[in-house]
Amino acid sequence: MRKWANILLGIWLVLTGLVHLGGVSFAKSGVILPILGIVVGILFLIADRSEKLAAQIGIVLLGVWLVAGGLVSLFHIHFDGSSVIIAVLAVAAGVMLMITQR
Repeated sequence: MRKWANILLGIWLVLTGLVHLGGVSFAKSGVILPILGIVVGILFLIADRSEKLAAQIGIVLLGVWLVAGGLVSLFHIHFDGSSVIIAVLAVAAGVMLMITQR
């Protein structure tokens, strides 16, 4: 399952980068990208539950960030500090992934 999560994450990252940086758009990208982010996040959250939490905290944070970001984009959920929370999750996930890589 982790393999599929990584493949879908790669697809999501490339498409998101193209949409935001390259001005590339496609039909329903405003719906497809958040849904894909939610699916990838869920896959990361349920994959490899046998590892110790310290070893997978970066993946857990990545999963939470993907799901939260997808929900915010898809359902336009905004509250005071929501963008800060999403940004902090992204930074924490990135740092933990770099620290815990074997």
